Amino acid sequence: MIYDLTNPLHRKQFAKRANQLLKQRCKVVELVNASQRTTSQNKYLHVLIRILAMETGVTEEYAKETYFKVFSNPELFQTQMVDPITKVTINTLRSSKDLSIEEMSQAIDNFRKWSSEQGYYLPEATLNDDGTVTLKEEDAEAYAQALVETGRNKYI
Repeated sequence: MIYDLTNPLHRKQFAKRANQLLKQRCKVVELVNASQRTTSQNKYLHVLIRILAMETGVTEEYAKETYFKVFSNPELFQTQMVDPITKVTINTLRSSKDLSIEEMSQAIDNFRKWSSEQGYYLPEATLNDDGTVTLKEEDAEAYAQALVETGRNKYI
């Protein structure tokens, strides 16, 4: 649950939950919203995912979950939780929307490196201070071609 403590209802819910956790003497981790990944980073990532999906013949969803999250960035995305009903520990994948700018940058670098190790080149870009992405000159044409070949610009 995400509590927006500027919302009076969330404040009540948070207080109730915090008291429950205090009584149970649980360990608690505080997460504070960091600067989240930028739209440019997200667009760039999804083009890279499309390129790899096209090259390998898998779906974009498979490429994102398996290649990007599981194989190239397990430390960022793989988590475990205990099912509240069955009490069984299950593996889950974190959403990329929760990544900070720095985490997303690292995740993309890891993805490009992993892909390269598998024999698939993905265009390189630089993250600018304002959060935009600039492609290296030699990769700009390949990037543009990937957009045309996929025939989908839903993230661009």
